[in-house]
Amino acid sequence: MSIPPDDFQPAVTPDEMRAWAAIFETSNIVQYAADRQLRDAVGLTLAQFEILARIGEGVEGGRRMTDIADDLTVSRSGLTYQVDQLERKGLVARRPAGDDERSVVAHLTPRGAECLAAGNPGYVRLVREMLFDRISQADLLAVTDILDSVRTQLKSQPKRSTLRRPRRQAGPAT
Repeated sequence: MSIPPDDFQPAVTPDEMRAWAAIFETSNIVQYAADRQLRDAVGLTLAQFEILARIGEGVEGGRRMTDIADDLTVSRSGLTYQVDQLERKGLVARRPAGDDERSVVAHLTPRGAECLAAGNPGYVRLVREMLFDRISQADLLAVTDILDSVRTQLKSQPKRSTLRRPRRQAGPAT
């Protein structure tokens, strides 16, 4: 009889798989619907709209790019790409941070603020109808407490925005 190594993890239990599937599938269903609704309403993806929302939460309508990346748990390069798209649409402007010349602050333009205000009611309505209206207040609080605890633990790890992907090794030409 062999002894499993210390880092051995058994397969997930049926309850764990059911929990994972519920979280994963529910999130995907709501995100897909929100993405479609926002594309139709204001011409933005869900990711772009969430970036606008995070910028709008900032002091004087601006947020540091690194803070936005950390809040949304996206890479800095991924955020930069999305903000480039928003800047091309005239919704966002980037400026150097006043207190740190290496940092960049993204600001909503007046057009960006209008877009955020126009998209928010439908977005909130969709999330409410698809999610919050389907669970009791007690269940909402219980799920929120549980997921907040897990999120806090996960966010204490190195931030995704600071991790670098390994570079691809050039292979021999074939």
